[in-house]
Amino acid sequence: MYSAIWAYPWDFLDEGVDTAVGRIADAGLEGVSVAAAYHSVRALCPHNPHHAVVHGEGGVIYFRPVERFFAEEGLRPAVSALVTQQDEDPLTLVCRAAKRRGLKAHAWTVLHHNTRLGAAHPDCTLENAFGDRYPFGLCPANPRVRAYTLGIVQSLAEREELDTIELESLGYMGIDHSGHHSKAGVELDEVHRFLLSLCFCPHCIKHMQQNGVDAAHAREAVVHEMQGYFAGRYHTSAEDPLDVLADILGLTQAEGILAARDEAVLTLLEEAYWLIQERQRLSIMISPSPLATGAGAAVTLSQAREWTDCLLIQAFHRERSRIHEMVSDVVVRRGGVPVIAGLQAIAPFVRSAKELTECMTEVREAGVDGVQFYHYGLMPLDHLDWVHEALSAG
Repeated sequence: MYSAIWAYPWDFLDEGVDTAVGRIADAGLEGVSVAAAYHSVRALCPHNPHHAVVHGEGGVIYFRPVERFFAEEGLRPAVSALVTQQDEDPLTLVCRAAKRRGLKAHAWTVLHHNTRLGAAHPDCTLENAFGDRYPFGLCPANPRVRAYTLGIVQSLAEREELDTIELESLGYMGIDHSGHHSKAGVELDEVHRFLLSLCFCPHCIKHMQQNGVDAAHAREAVVHEMQGYFAGRYHTSAEDPLDVLADILGLTQAEGILAARDEAVLTLLEEAYWLIQERQRLSIMISPSPLATGAGAAVTLSQAREWTDCLLIQAFHRERSRIHEMVSDVVVRRGGVPVIAGLQAIAPFVRSAKELTECMTEVREAGVDGVQFYHYGLMPLDHLDWVHEALSAG
């Protein structure tokens, strides 16, 4: 079974690239997925020799882009100071060190979760039914966002040293991906989180209309439902979330909205797929639920599998049964495409090598082709021993 681990660029730069890559290789891992484009983060770094806490720049890339892939008037990537302060960018350094140790290198690429670009270009962000913009979420139906996304992918595809371009947040972000000091006094269930996450920007409205949706009526229905929910009039006419959504919007409207969102993401994925070089693989982070938002794209897997070389699912749960259920749901719909399960190797998800091994057992039995651990820079170093033990147990 293939195995890899997520990591941040500063994990390597602060510890020494060869030192960090050596630790990863010695743990029995076969690949490293280093952030090539990432959102803002405050990271507690228990084995970093220079910092206890790192505040990531947010909305930046950690490699030098190919300028010709970005239109002058379009969205342009912000380049990290970690790139401009040295001759070689972090992605290049990690890829070279990985090759020396026989590891595969992944470019962990966060796309539509970008507050820096969203704040600078609010017309490119998600717009909810009330007209509120979400600066942390770029809209995948927006032509400028799509051009930016493809520019990032094409820049990475130029790099011969990369084995995999790993796409995160290719789809729609949502209300539950909160901003700085986010506050709320109302708990949202799955359906109402989704309703408050629906994008009604002009580009999404166009996609809705092309899929038979009366967008104005749908928008009114969302506002009416959310106002009632805020007032305590909870919609509980059905247990299945998709049935509830159909009750609120109407079956045809609900199906059309889901199809429109699916179309926006899948057509973008297809375009990205044809940019990837023969020597590389394209991986997309997905979710089995059509109502999901955030890191994993909520797409129809039977269609998504045509335009990717690997499906990556974050099985980030403490409950072992939930891990198995979530992964199995993807495995049965993958066709011939490999499935990689992301597992947390840090507290509070696991607190011992035994617990991590139990998680590994669940995903093995579910039929995955590989596993990817979260996260090298966030875990105490002895957790690499847990990883080694979990990998060896199979």
